[in-house]
This record gives sequence, C-alpha cells and structure tokens, in this order.
Amino acid sequence: MEYLPLFAKLTDEPCLVIGGGEIAARKIRQLQRAGARITVVAPELNAELRAAVDSGLYAYIEQEFSEALIGDHLLLTAATGDRAVNQRVASAASAARRLCNVVDDRELSTFIMPSVIDRSPIVVAVSSGGHSPILARMLRQRIEDWLPERIGELASWAGKWRSTAHQKILGHASRLRFWESTLDGAAADAVLDGNVDRANRLMTQTINGAPSATEPGEAWLIGAGPGDPGLITRRGIELLRRADAVLYDRLVSAEVIELARRDASMIPVGKQPGGPSTTQSDINEQLVTLVQQGKRVCRLKGGDPFIFGRGGEEIAALNAAGLPYQVIPGITAAAGCAASLAIPLTQRKVSSAVTFVTGHGADQPDDPGPDWPMLAASQHTLVIYMGVARISEACARLIRHGRPATTPAAIVENGTTEQQRVIGGTLATLPDRASDNNVQAPALVIIGDVVALAGTMQWTDNTNDPNVSAHTIG
Repeated sequence: MEYLPLFAKLTDEPCLVIGGGEIAARKIRQLQRAGARITVVAPELNAELRAAVDSGLYAYIEQEFSEALIGDHLLLTAATGDRAVNQRVASAASAARRLCNVVDDRELSTFIMPSVIDRSPIVVAVSSGGHSPILARMLRQRIEDWLPERIGELASWAGKWRSTAHQKILGHASRLRFWESTLDGAAADAVLDGNVDRANRLMTQTINGAPSATEPGEAWLIGAGPGDPGLITRRGIELLRRADAVLYDRLVSAEVIELARRDASMIPVGKQPGGPSTTQSDINEQLVTLVQQGKRVCRLKGGDPFIFGRGGEEIAALNAAGLPYQVIPGITAAAGCAASLAIPLTQRKVSSAVTFVTGHGADQPDDPGPDWPMLAASQHTLVIYMGVARISEACARLIRHGRPATTPAAIVENGTTEQQRVIGGTLATLPDRASDNNVQAPALVIIGDVVALAGTMQWTDNTNDPNVSAHTIG
C-alpha cells in the first residue's frame, strides 16, 4: 500500500494553496467543503478566485511563493502549472515536515486528494495512488450510482440510537449482531425511504424486545425499462438489491434480475402470448401474501408499471389489503425504442403529441379496442404496444379511416437490446414486410412522420430490402 488512507478533520485548520487558476480553484472548493481556513498565494487570480477573495471566503497573498509563507499551515497544495514552482513548494513542505499535494504530480506529492463521494456523515474516497486519476473518478461514479441517496441519513439515524443500544444490549458481540441485523433490516429500509417515524417505531420495538411481526412488509412496483439493463433507474436498482422476494415479468432481462440479492426469493410471474401465463389475480394474491408476511417485495416489470403494465390493478389489491407500497417509474418501451433509433416522438412542426395504445385490449371479450377513427384523424405520433399479431388489422383500419397509406412506420423488435431489429416501411407496406421478416414479440410499432426523422436507422440490404435494418445497440 503506497498511501495510508486518512480522513483528516480540517475544520478551521490553516491550509495553504499556491496558484491562482482553475486547478487551484478546484482544489480550494474541496478544502472549503471540509471547513478548512484557506490562504491563497499567487501573483494574480482568475475571476472566480478574485470574486471569492473579495467576498471574504479566504485570505489572499499577492506574491510568488516563498518558504516563509508556510508558517503554521497544516497542508499545502501546489497548483501553479509550473513544475519548477511546484517542486520548490514540495521541497519547502518536506523541510517543514508538512504534507503537500502537487496537482497531477504523484512524485512530488506526500498526500493525494482522492475522488470523493460526500453523503455526510458517510464519505467514500477513491484513489489510484496518482497512477490514474481518471480511473479513480470513474470508480467513484460507479460507487455513487450504487450507494443509496439517503445513506448519510441512515448513518446519522444510527448514531442517535447508539447510546440507547449500548445501554440496552450488553456485550460487544451482541451489539455487533444487533447493528448488523438492524442496518440490513426493515428499520434501515424505512430511513432510506424517508420514513424516520416508522424506523424509530421499529427500533423501539426491537430494542425493547417487542415482537416485530406486527409490522407488515412493503411492495415496490419497479419499472425495469425497455430491455437494456442500463436503462433501469438508480432508485429501481437500489430497492431491487434490498428486496426479500422478487416477482418478475417474462420480458425483464437476465442482467437486471442478476442485480437482486443472492438470497432473495425469485418468482417468475410472466405472461406468454398464446402460452403458459400467470394470471393477474394470482400475481395480486402472491404480492399481497408476501407483503403480509413482512417481506420487502419487488414487483419487477418491463418498461413502466403504469403503462400497459397492470400496475394499477396491483396497487388496488394492495390498497384493499391496507398494505404499504411504492411505485418506481421506468423508461417505457416507446421512449426507449424511439431513443435507440433517434426517432423524436414529438417534433416541432411535425408532431405535437404522441398516443400510446395497446394492440390487444383487456381480457373481456366485449372490449372495444382503440378508437381507430380518432387515431386516424390525428397527425400525432402513434405507438402500438403488443401489436405484432394485429399489425395488418391496425394499419388497414388507420388507412380506412383516413390516415395516408404513405405515412412512415416502423416495427422495433427486442428494442434496446443486443437483439434489436428494425423493420421500416409505411402503413401500406409494413404488414407484408413484418410477415416477410418473421417479426416476433416483443415488438413495438411506431407510426407517424417522425419515423422519417430517424437519426440512427442504418438500413442494410441483408434481404435485398432497403427497409430492413439489423441495427442493434449494446
């Protein structure tokens, strides 16, 4: 280990920064966040630093660096861009037995400013020892994506309970087990969800030895996005990783499912067109039962839970049972597929609105289906979900009710995944092209003049048809 990681308390400690440009300003911002008392040494300052000095944020010495300026400063930062000056600062700091960071020069530095995630009081620092600052920054970003937004609030909440826990729970080993269980349990989840009152109630029950079974679990309806595992939200990933049980749809990618806890119960509840399916009433019943058992249940859905995802029906079942839930929206297939092809669903002077419809209605035989005359009369963008089986009927009805047969249209199969395939055409030609290319579900149909604006449809001639694309995205 080249460097020993240390967290220094710099509140009101004197720190010297040598340099007056953007690099110095960046380092000063870091020191300010730590509460340091800063003095800047430079012959001149850029506009940002000059404004800060004028407002009294820190002291300024308008001259070149000299060894006499070190004084009682605890830390020195050399950020001049002139290696000769920086080397002189480093040498003077070494002679005075002070720690010195020379920006972008690990050989001259005796300490390194790490890449920091600040969720105070939780602070995470990442360093490559000066070998690759860009790599350290990338790792910081990935860790930041993984950390819950309220992790700092959880640490503060736990700190408020430390004294009580120490009094009530005797023995180091017992307290260790208690805190491990608490910080991975329902009380911690409540804090991370912003419900501190519930967390305190649970903590009081636990610490006094009261039974915890009186508290139900919670359901999380999470949109997994349109297929690409990178398109699930941070909040969705955060809750998925905390769930005790996961009820997942058929179209949720394996990569997203892998994000769940290894010990979580994984329950497939997918619906297969024309094949074996889990009924919606059975899904509702499983969801309610698991939450009543006190479990944190993730109902993981492709796309968005409230866009043709029957999320409203599941919420109704949870409400009827008096159970808590959260809804985490997801990127719906229309937005994901259109974005993957750079098709703007709305565009000034082309289409001022977009309509989502489903290719099949509810399970009731008397369902009237979409209002085709209204959809045909509009020049808005139309997106048809689950419409592969009825693409011929949909296009024919739109043409019959007045939508021009030359209206651009496209089918996106397996949208946003590595298997994505695009079939382009018009209302008149799209059904035959879909049949000729054996398009299979899941697929989405986009209709409207915006389709002609596609920015990334790289049509290939694999089948001597210039309107068939093998375009894929990773």
